[in-house]
Amino acid sequence: MKRIITYIILGFILTVSSCQSKLDDYGVNPNNPENSSPSLLLSSTEVGTFANLTGDLARQTNLFTQHVAGVDGQYQNYARYDINENDILNSWQTLFAGTMINANQIIVTYGNENPYYEGISQILMAMNLGLATDLWGDVPYSEAFNGLQRNFTPKFEPQEQVIADIQTLLDNAITNLKEPLTSNAFIPAADDIIFGGDVAKWIRSAYILKARYANRLSQVDPTGSATKALQDLAAADLSLKELDDMKAVFYDNNPSNYNQWAAFMDNRGYIRMGNFFINLLVTNNDPRLPFFAAKDDAGGYSGNSPSDITTNSTSAPGPGIASNGSPLPLVTYAEAQFIAAEANLRLGNAAAAATAHNEAVTSSVRAVTGAVPPAAFVTAFASETAGTISLQKIITQKYIALFTQTEPYDDYRRVGIPALTPNPNGVKPQIPLRYPTSIDERLYNPNATVVSDNYVPVWWDK
Repeated sequence: MKRIITYIILGFILTVSSCQSKLDDYGVNPNNPENSSPSLLLSSTEVGTFANLTGDLARQTNLFTQHVAGVDGQYQNYARYDINENDILNSWQTLFAGTMINANQIIVTYGNENPYYEGISQILMAMNLGLATDLWGDVPYSEAFNGLQRNFTPKFEPQEQVIADIQTLLDNAITNLKEPLTSNAFIPAADDIIFGGDVAKWIRSAYILKARYANRLSQVDPTGSATKALQDLAAADLSLKELDDMKAVFYDNNPSNYNQWAAFMDNRGYIRMGNFFINLLVTNNDPRLPFFAAKDDAGGYSGNSPSDITTNSTSAPGPGIASNGSPLPLVTYAEAQFIAAEANLRLGNAAAAATAHNEAVTSSVRAVTGAVPPAAFVTAFASETAGTISLQKIITQKYIALFTQTEPYDDYRRVGIPALTPNPNGVKPQIPLRYPTSIDERLYNPNATVVSDNYVPVWWDK
């Protein structure tokens, strides 16, 4: 936290100065009340969100879930489940000092006169805060951005409270984004890299996120979480299906804005595909396979077992998710339908669960491949009925569809699906259940909740 506070004090100045030339023309000001705007901070916050949700944390958790395997460098250690308080320091700092501090600055400085900017920033705050609490459990929030008030040791809130705060952020965001256009001094436009200022798409994403974090409590409150998730999804406009998905956006003509997976493979290449995931796709004759995985050295598709940390002749991540300009999913229609399927099944609505599951699978294939799935694939994996649908099928297909995201790791901890065989040569022959507290927090913040054991479950993981 010592370093975080330094960045908090300087972050706003550095962000504005580094982005000025690119973003001068982005803010649209219909009333011309002043010369400054929150445009610079918004773009920076979105880019930081892309880094957090599609960078190291995503790759590490995809290694735990055996979508990928570590074959070199520090990823060999991660493959052994050896991840310590130093390994996650940069990710922790990027979340709080590099991204959430900017979102908070927009809310505090510009929110009163700019409900659209405030609403978007509240959603981005909720996404980053959600990632932090899912991986670390208790995290700072209410006092996390008070460095200028010389609060250098913010308290950590219990995860139960943090998830409640996420829901409040999303509720407030929806309220702000439903304000009339005339309530805004500035209107988001090109500075909103994700949706170009389309507040209806932001509102939809907020409701899906609310459903995500309602469903996250399936082990804490099975019935209540399912009911709440379905209420949130009912309020979302899902009519355009995957066309309104929230994605991390990258540019293949700008090396500083390459897809995070592509940049990692070009610069380091420490991972290959996991054989559990590849075998699942091959066995299913899944049309997403050539998008998710590249051909191996033998011209086919193969992956590494969790204990194979040296073979690099197997398949690398594929062009659909690891090309320089490939967008990566953040909040999707497919996820919404998988949540609906699980929630309905938990409430005993098997027919509705089957319908939502089938829609989720076909939507994912359309989103990844750009085409409707083959009839044989639909018959085999997207034609469930009230009599055939199961939680195993729902979560397994969700595991496939949400490749590159951290959600499959959260699902695995919640429900233990799919059944993965841990690396027998790991620190423990068990997949980690959390991240350890950052070394800065342990050393410099007496109010931190310090956990060094990666096998202590977070609060919602009952």
